[in-house]
Amino acid sequence: MNNLHTFLKNHRDFISYTFFGFLASVINIVSFMVIKSTFHAHYMFANTLAWLISVIFGFFTNKSLVFKSEYSTGYALITELIAFSFFRGISLLADSAIMFVCISGLNLSSFTAKVIDQILVGILNYITSRYTFSKDQRQMTRRLRQRRLAHHQQKLAQRKSSR
Repeated sequence: MNNLHTFLKNHRDFISYTFFGFLASVINIVSFMVIKSTFHAHYMFANTLAWLISVIFGFFTNKSLVFKSEYSTGYALITELIAFSFFRGISLLADSAIMFVCISGLNLSSFTAKVIDQILVGILNYITSRYTFSKDQRQMTRRLRQRRLAHHQQKLAQRKSSR
């Protein structure tokens, strides 16, 4: 029992990411299928909308529940959102390429293609999410903010001294 507790404690991020990542994948797949079938949308359009819906869900669950990244300032929130969106934008490219190859190239059904797609993209998203919400990333953001503030204060001091 103690070994199980130690294992769960040591792999908490991965286990919780897998759970919430699975939920995001379900949201993505269901959204894709509903948009495609209800609106008779092209699979790439349905894929992009499903991606957007699952990214919004993913940002808040990853930030708050998986990696427990705190909302220290509005600036920190925006910085994390931009980094998360950047990496998820890369995953959208991978997502779209996988869907294209599976549906147009291999003639797989939309559902089968989407399931394969979500497994592969889920791995990519885990790697990039760990970076986005990591302690090192938050420390780097804090250092950049301090440098920018120091630079701004230095320029203000120079302007005042030149008057």
